[in-house]
Amino acid sequence: MNNKTILLNILLIFLWGCGSDNDDIYIISKPEPKPLKVIHHLSIKGWDNIDSNYNPIYTTNTFEFSYENGQVSKLTDVEKVGSYSDFEYDKEKKLIKILNYDNNILDSSVDFYYSGNLLSYTTTTEKGEITQIDKYNYTQNLLTSSETCSDPESCSGLNPITYTYYSTNNLESFSDQNKKSVFLYDLKINPFKEYNPYFKIITNNYLYLTLSHNNPVSENVYSNSTSVAYRTIIYTITYDNENYPLTVIGKDAVTDRLWVSYTFDYQTIMVDQEK
Repeated sequence: MNNKTILLNILLIFLWGCGSDNDDIYIISKPEPKPLKVIHHLSIKGWDNIDSNYNPIYTTNTFEFSYENGQVSKLTDVEKVGSYSDFEYDKEKKLIKILNYDNNILDSSVDFYYSGNLLSYTTTTEKGEITQIDKYNYTQNLLTSSETCSDPESCSGLNPITYTYYSTNNLESFSDQNKKSVFLYDLKINPFKEYNPYFKIITNNYLYLTLSHNNPVSENVYSNSTSVAYRTIIYTITYDNENYPLTVIGKDAVTDRLWVSYTFDYQTIMVDQEK
């Protein structure tokens, strides 16, 4: 009898343990990382000046993109040895600092400050002194103006920029105190479309029209004193089989001279998905 009782108790403990495992243990699965197509290299050739015979002088910068946790962590200009920028983010993926190096020596740093989730202003520091402050203003979360302070103490404005948009979230125009550029677009993928919004704000028109969802096909440039464009640039684009731009060639519509060109190549990285 005692042996049967012991055996029954063992069986009850086993069954209770199995039931407890089924009821109380929950398997929490982490979403699988997803592949993301991103820029590996971007080569930019742009009109810089003219020589004594009025022929254009071009400069070329080729940037190599490095990534960490799906964000751009480093931009290296492979045309200039020792020229690169490191990007730092907080846990909310807000860009908080850029460290710019020249000849492998720290040349300047940029610190980012926010109002809620919107970039409010940045400060640029060189040799221990704040040399520039950039302010950003928004309407319905779209960047509508920016201003660079030439004198950080009084924060006097230097060439403020105004942005307008089409309803499709493409930049219609941006203008400063001297000129205004107005754009038309294709219906294909801007390679910066899924990039960090703060990264796009500070690189717009430096790397590309990063604030737009599509790619420019034409640009009319106006003087602020006239409504007639003094320059029209036509952009001819080639695409890969996923409709990402491979080359963007911008030429003057009148002279057919090259104004700017962009050449992209891509890589695929794995990015953690949000829960």
